[in-house]
Amino acid sequence: MTRVLLLQLPVPRLNYGVQTGNIPLGAAYLKQAAGILPEVQVDILPQSVASYLGDAALIDIILARKPDIVGFTVYCWNLERSLYFAKKIKESYAPQIIFGGPEITADNPLIDSRHVDFYVYGEGEAVLLKLLQDQTFWEKRNAAEPAGAIFRKSPSPYLQNVLEPEIENVMLLETQRGCPYRCGYCYYNKSHAGLSFADEGYLLQGVKWALDYDVKELYLLDPSLNVRPGLKDLLKKISLINKGRRLEIISEIRAEAIDAEMADLFAAAGFSWFEIGLQSTNSRALEIMNRPTDIKRFAQGAKLVKERGIVPAIDLIVGLPGDDLEGFSRSVAFVAQNNLQDDIQVFPLSVLPGTDFRLNSNKLGLRFNKSPPYTLIESSEFSNEDMLLAFDYAEVRFDVVLYPMPDLDVSWKLGSDRMTATPQDIAVQIGKENYVAKLQLNSKRPLSELESLAKRLTHPYQVIIHSKLRDPDFIKKTLKVLSTINPFTPHEIIFLEPKGTPDTASFLSAVKLQRPHFLDQDLRYLFPREGNRAVLFSFVTQDTTRRFTGDMERQVFWWKNNRFPEMEDLAELSALDGILIDMARSVGEIEMWQDRFAGHAEDIPLISFADVLLQKRWLLLTMPDDYVGKALNWVCFRPLSNCQLNYEHQPP
Repeated sequence: MTRVLLLQLPVPRLNYGVQTGNIPLGAAYLKQAAGILPEVQVDILPQSVASYLGDAALIDIILARKPDIVGFTVYCWNLERSLYFAKKIKESYAPQIIFGGPEITADNPLIDSRHVDFYVYGEGEAVLLKLLQDQTFWEKRNAAEPAGAIFRKSPSPYLQNVLEPEIENVMLLETQRGCPYRCGYCYYNKSHAGLSFADEGYLLQGVKWALDYDVKELYLLDPSLNVRPGLKDLLKKISLINKGRRLEIISEIRAEAIDAEMADLFAAAGFSWFEIGLQSTNSRALEIMNRPTDIKRFAQGAKLVKERGIVPAIDLIVGLPGDDLEGFSRSVAFVAQNNLQDDIQVFPLSVLPGTDFRLNSNKLGLRFNKSPPYTLIESSEFSNEDMLLAFDYAEVRFDVVLYPMPDLDVSWKLGSDRMTATPQDIAVQIGKENYVAKLQLNSKRPLSELESLAKRLTHPYQVIIHSKLRDPDFIKKTLKVLSTINPFTPHEIIFLEPKGTPDTASFLSAVKLQRPHFLDQDLRYLFPREGNRAVLFSFVTQDTTRRFTGDMERQVFWWKNNRFPEMEDLAELSALDGILIDMARSVGEIEMWQDRFAGHAEDIPLISFADVLLQKRWLLLTMPDDYVGKALNWVCFRPLSNCQLNYEHQPP
């Protein structure tokens, strides 16, 4: 029996429990294709495990299973971490390792590794079958095989019980592969020889399955839904299944293809959101990227879906060749003047491997980061300063924050665990195991204990430093121990009422993250200067004097008053980065306060609660679409017997 383990690592985040969208759909199609081989067992690492565990914990799980073949689905956000995993696995034993996914292109030098045995270019079903049936096929080291026929004849993996909506209760339904457009910034069209459309009967079965299983949201994965033949008839059939619009459906579309009839059909079928790529209104930029756009028809189509209650999420790209700051400003004005900023998304140009922009980057004058996500630094017409000004202008014009700081969660205790007692590490239960999400430093702890805990950290995790611990050298040793075996796991360092202002530069020097970390590049425009974006520092104090103002630093007021804060109190503290509410009041009283202020969350300072269960309740009240309640399954970790809860009832 050949045992195969497939996994997909998530987009890095600095908030534990936030939705990652890390659904292993590609792996599910591979497992489904391999189902015809009786001597092969294919397992997929569950989304809850792959998305929320640190490097060391995940690697230990893989090594414990010891599969014969390990397959990674590789995107720009997980390429370097996947390469690290392959290296660590090969150091332990000698399985065969496969890399596939969008990041695997012939012109990407970063993928080359002696620890990877085979690279799959494009669709993978047919290639995997050959690898499993013919050992000599491995000698090729890479392959690209047309798999459109397999895809067309295959039902959704959900229908075969290969994949479940799991923790986010979202279903991905692939409707087609390939794209008729050839946009210069996009690789998707080059990974497919042509267009392959999923069987209509299977699509309708997928919609019915989503309804039968009470799925919250159905995402029709399609680079441009409007090119599907017979789309209008398909939408009519979906509307009959999705009566009353019980199921929310989202997808991507070209706005120019939408007329009143099509908009009505989308609304009747249950669509609630469309990603619509405008990218630019600059005619020269549109010509260079090979994306002809009728701007007038674009506006008409986007307005038609909006009038029917469907949110048009408009994309704009900063730094396109042929564009400049003035041209980008005109694109922003176009969106604003047509009132299409309901869900505006503004990105810096990524010069992706496999794209025409990457191939012609020198000719186009594009200077970009050579590590993922390959963000543009500057072009011949867009200086680095212009890039910053473009984001500032868009934020002001649209009244949005395009690069927000991570959500505030400086909770550190569970139930009756008080500052006077030894704080317990706070863990979450993933599967049947407990993993540490909040590691407490109230005094020096044996390095051997920290080394053990480093293997059980979540992704991300927090280190909470209490006021009693005043040894910076020990803190730095701890950070080094934790990060050395978790070099791709972002984290937050929280100081609870320290004696002085923490020297973040000194502590950051002890952290052994792989640099540049993906977040260093992905969140580049969070601050004007380049630098660390993967380690966050939070300073919690009762002092209202502002003294923690550097990059990736935030100062939080520690509200210990027995009186609940009112609006005027919150207004007075608005100059700080948030408020930690830590009160000796009953759970019921605090919940009543939460219920009263949850509706004002966007208008008041960021709020956190000292107790993790109350913090969970607040997050789910104020950001229900962002967090996975099942992931916030808090327990005490050290020692479990000391964890005493005094709740009248637990928050949801």
